[in-house]
Amino acid sequence: MRITLPCFRASTLSVLSLVLVAVSLPACGSPAPGPSSSGGEIAFASNRDGNDEIYVTSLDGSSVTRLTNNTADDRSPSWSPDGKKIAFRSYRDGNWEIYTMNADGSGQTRLTNNSFHDRSPAWSPDGKQIAFRSDRDGNWEIYVMPAPGPQAQVQADGSAQTRLTKNSSDDRTPAWSPDGKQIVFRSKRVGNWEIYVMNADGTGEKDISNNPADDSFPDWQP
Repeated sequence: MRITLPCFRASTLSVLSLVLVAVSLPACGSPAPGPSSSGGEIAFASNRDGNDEIYVTSLDGSSVTRLTNNTADDRSPSWSPDGKKIAFRSYRDGNWEIYTMNADGSGQTRLTNNSFHDRSPAWSPDGKQIAFRSDRDGNWEIYVMPAPGPQAQVQADGSAQTRLTKNSSDDRTPAWSPDGKQIVFRSKRVGNWEIYVMNADGTGEKDISNNPADDSFPDWQP
């Protein structure tokens, strides 16, 4: 139901058309807001009602609509490519899990189901998969799972979720290439945060930033 209410230094790697931002890591909090594919609305998380909930707003800020309504935090909204659904993370089950809902807040559906944390949902460009990070195997790793849809078979028990990275350090913040063939992410496997690119199946991992400073929060140019 819709309830209507009155985080540097940047460098561009042109060969990969990636925008990389090198910053000190912030405290865990609400992520940057994200626009819908049509550009007509912006989804964001706000604690204006006592805890973090997902909202959408018009571009001029004149119309703000609350989409989630529960006593636990909901964060990290990510629009599906067609603008019809929003993926997000919620603490309503006592840990962070990935959910999706329709753009109007209806049909809220839990996609992950385990006792650990699942965060940072990111839709593939074709809308068929969602990449995310999970610490279910002892540290943060990148996973993918089918996105909800007529042809998708999303298994709440996690059987359809595939682990892409496998190392003893943290891998976080996945983002898809425009053609859906690669995923960029940040990893601490060499002792500091570096930007890596891998194929969508987890093969071909490559460190593309390679310096002693922390490089974080990659985003692929459309």
